Amino acid sequence: MKKLILSLLLAPFLLVSQPQFTITDIEGNMWNSNDMLEEGTTIIIQFYSPSMTCWPSSNSIELLTEAYNEYAGCNKLFFIQIAQWGSEYQVVNFLEAFGNTEIPTVVGYGMGQELTWEFADNWGLQWAYELWLMRPDGSYEVDIPWAWDLEQTVLIDTLEDEGFSTCNENTVGLEDYKIENNDKTIYDLQGRILNKKPTNGFYIQGENKYITIK
Repeated sequence: MKKLILSLLLAPFLLVSQPQFTITDIEGNMWNSNDMLEEGTTIIIQFYSPSMTCWPSSNSIELLTEAYNEYAGCNKLFFIQIAQWGSEYQVVNFLEAFGNTEIPTVVGYGMGQELTWEFADNWGLQWAYELWLMRPDGSYEVDIPWAWDLEQTVLIDTLEDEGFSTCNENTVGLEDYKIENNDKTIYDLQGRILNKKPTNGFYIQGENKYITIK
């Protein structure tokens, strides 16, 4: 009988052993964490409060943007920023002030708030400015310490420890892309066609590699 009771108590934890989500970002794109992890992609999640007076949140978004610009274009990394509350207007204003609106973003009122409560109830989210990392092998890091501190490079150090290199350190084999109409077509560093030039990060056009910095 005791074994049965213990099994029932542990059941929710055994069924959901790692964080997971299916969410739609501000641009209408749907993202499923399980699909990305199965493809070998490491996921970086930044929770934040879109308040102009929450300096740990603004610091976190600045540092996330810096890491995104240096690592996202040439690694199997997915960055996403989750507002724990706030309308689309509040979230966009906050990100335009401190970060990059091109990083997949979930608005607070609605899905962001729901995901915050889900992570709090199931996996231990506690603060408004936590940084999480999910690995393809099923392991994950909760609230990476001091990731919001502008005096440190915690996120970048973590990515390097995970084996990722900055895009500056990677060479791009343009011949592998077999670019047609290369004077107009814009690609990211993984060879995917872009609809427009990014406002942050690297892109390829006309057999040349460029970087734009906001």
